[in-house]
Amino acid sequence: MRLQQYTQPFASSFYKKYLEDITDLSSFFHYEWNQKAFNKRIQEADFSKHKRTELAEVITSFMSKYGISAKSKQHIDELKNNGIVVIGGQQAGILSGPLYSIHKAISVIALAKQQREILGVPVIPVFWIAGEDHDIDEINHVYIERSRTLQKLVYPEKSRIKKIASESTFDLQLMDGYLDEIFKSLPETLYTKNLKLKVMELLENNLTYTSFFTALMNELFQEEGLLLLDAAYEPLRKLESDFFQLQILHSAEIAKVVFEHEGEMEKEGFGTPIQAKESAAHLFYIKESERFLLERVNDRFIHEAKGISFTLDEMMVIAREHPERLSNNVVTRPIMQEMVFPVLSFIAGPGEIAYWGTLKTAFELFDMKMPVLMPRISISIVNAKTQSLLEKLSFTIEDVWDGSLQDAKLNYINNNRNEEIPRLVEEIKEDLIEKYEKLEKLLMNDGLKLSPLVQKNLLNHEKQLKFIDNAIEDTFLSKLDATVNRYDRISMNLVPNGGLQERTYTPIQLLNEYGPSLIQKLLEVPYEFNGKHHVIYL
Repeated sequence: MRLQQYTQPFASSFYKKYLEDITDLSSFFHYEWNQKAFNKRIQEADFSKHKRTELAEVITSFMSKYGISAKSKQHIDELKNNGIVVIGGQQAGILSGPLYSIHKAISVIALAKQQREILGVPVIPVFWIAGEDHDIDEINHVYIERSRTLQKLVYPEKSRIKKIASESTFDLQLMDGYLDEIFKSLPETLYTKNLKLKVMELLENNLTYTSFFTALMNELFQEEGLLLLDAAYEPLRKLESDFFQLQILHSAEIAKVVFEHEGEMEKEGFGTPIQAKESAAHLFYIKESERFLLERVNDRFIHEAKGISFTLDEMMVIAREHPERLSNNVVTRPIMQEMVFPVLSFIAGPGEIAYWGTLKTAFELFDMKMPVLMPRISISIVNAKTQSLLEKLSFTIEDVWDGSLQDAKLNYINNNRNEEIPRLVEEIKEDLIEKYEKLEKLLMNDGLKLSPLVQKNLLNHEKQLKFIDNAIEDTFLSKLDATVNRYDRISMNLVPNGGLQERTYTPIQLLNEYGPSLIQKLLEVPYEFNGKHHVIYL
C-alpha cells in the first residue's frame, strides 16, 4: 500500500478558498481548521449543558438492534460522563451509498483518535444518519458496470408518496433480486460468496433504507467504536423537544439572519448554497411518514399545497407533545446537532462547508459557536490493474483528473483515422443532394408534381449513407479497441461519470476485490487532515 497526496481536484471556488485561505472567510466561520482551533474550541465551548445521560440512553437503545461492541460501549460510557465528539453524517444510501460515506466514517474515527491523544480527553466518533430525508431518488440506486460502461441501477419499487428514509420499506423479494443483479455485475473473487451472504443476512432484519444502512455501517466500523444514530429515531426526537421549541420561537430570527448572511456570501462571489427565503420556517412537519417543509405566513406555519397550517402556540404544543412530527432542514439540523451533542468538530464535505458558511449568525442567536469544520478525508483507490495501465500509457493520476488522458484517447483515435473516408462519404451526400435538386427542378418545369416522392427517395439514400458511415466508424473503433479500452478502464476506475471515484462507487466493488480486511487497512493509513486528496495505491 502506498499513499500520495494531491491538491483537491474538481473543487468549487468556495471549497478551494476554505482549504487554502480560510482566514479570508472568517466572517462565515467561528474557527479555522487547525490544532489551534481545537485547543480554542475546547476552552470556549460549554460542554456541561448537554443531556448526556439521556443521549447515552438514546444511542444505546438505537444501536442495541445492530450490536454494540465493547469499544462502542466504552464510547457511550465516556459520552455519558465528560466525553466530547467528532461527528459527521450522511443519507442512508443502499450499500452505504457512495464511497464518501465510508470516507466520512473513516474521517470521524481518525480525527477522534488524533484529538483524544493530543487533547488528553475522551473524543468519541459519532455518525449521524439522515433518516429523516425524504428524497428517496437520491439514495435508491448504485452504479454497476455493464458492457464496459457504468449504468445506474435503481431499486425497482416506486412509492406514490415520498416517505422519509427511516420509514421507506423494501419489498424483501424485490430487494433480493436487486442485490442479486448487483452481485452478478461483479467479477467472481475469493470474497464474493461470503460478501453476498453477509449482505443478505444484514438485509433480512433491516428492511428500511436507514436500518439496512445502519446494519452495514455497524458491521464495517463497530470494532472502532463508531456510534451511530438516526436523526429520525423517535426517542431522539423526544430528547430534542426543548430544542425544537427554541427553534420555533426564534424561527423568524433564524430565517432573517440566514437570508442576510447568504446574501453576504453571494456578494463575495460564492453563490447561494441553500437559496434561503426570509419566509422560511426551516422546519418540516411529518404527516403519515411524509415530510412537508413549512413556511411562515401571517404568523402561521404553513404548507399551502397540503393545507397544513399551525399557529405558533400549536407548533409549540407539537414540539412539546409530539416532537416526532417535526424534522430539521439544512439550516436547523446543524443547530440541533450542536444542542444535542458536545461537538468538538464536524466532519464536512465540500457542499456541507458551503452551506454551513451561511449559518454563523444563526448559531449566535443561541449563544453558540459553530464547531471546528474539518474537511473530510477524500480518497481515491488505485488498484494494481489501473496502476499498470497508467505506467504503460505514461500517465499520472493528475493527467486523468485534468482531462489529458481523455484528450490523448481522442488524439490516438484521430491519428489512426483515414480522413479520406468520411470526406468521401460527405462528398457523396452533397453530390446526391445536388443531383436530386436538379431532378426536382426538371420535373417541376415539365409540370410533373413529384416533389414528395423525390424528397422521400433522397431521404432513403441519406439514411443508407448514415448506416454505412456508422458501420465504418464501428469497424474502425473495433480495430483500435484493445488500446481504447485501456484508456476507458483508467477513466472508469478513477473518474467514473466524470468525477471522483468516491462520488459514484459504493464500497461493495472494493470489498469484493480486496475482502473484508479492506476497511481495517484503510483505517491504518496515516491520513493527514490537510485538505489534500489522498490516493491509495493497493
